[in-house]
Amino acid sequence: MNRILQSVLALTTAALTACTSTNAGTPTPASTKGNGSTTTKSSAKPSGPGALNLQKFTSDPCKILTPAHLAALGGTFDPAKREDSPNGPACIWAGKDVLKDPTYRIVLVIKGATLDTYRGNSKTLKVFREATVAGYPAVSYDTASGTEDCTTVIGSSDKDAVIVQTANSQDGKPCDASEKLGATVVGILKG
Repeated sequence: MNRILQSVLALTTAALTACTSTNAGTPTPASTKGNGSTTTKSSAKPSGPGALNLQKFTSDPCKILTPAHLAALGGTFDPAKREDSPNGPACIWAGKDVLKDPTYRIVLVIKGATLDTYRGNSKTLKVFREATVAGYPAVSYDTASGTEDCTTVIGSSDKDAVIVQTANSQDGKPCDASEKLGATVVGILKG
């Protein structure tokens, strides 16, 4: 199983665990303690021009990226529509050689998780950073070294999010690649 799928499974399990807690309480802002990273926002509300409409692509998330977008990513991809059951519809664009070629995955998180869910579950990982992607709050993280793959979660509204994952980025900076692709996705969802 490649590292993107392993990362997704680990974080999905963490998100489900967090969502099934029966302990009531008052939410508090994210802490700046832990791995030395700082968190600057505790709200998943977008700081951009408003909520993104994910519904346009929920029936077929593979239509988010056009052939021109895929050509700009520098590879030959065969999109595969997948349901990321705890999160929502997804599409993966896998390179021909999954160990060497870039692979990209986009998940439309419409089943209750928000940016805050992912922030809380990932802020203690080895690689974690707060980001702003095309004016929207985001976090980028990796469970390992951050040199092979990265997950960027963009707060598309206070009720949903978009996950953009990259593996085997050509420049060895997968979080930069996932944030760049995330900006493209935001532009498409706004359009």
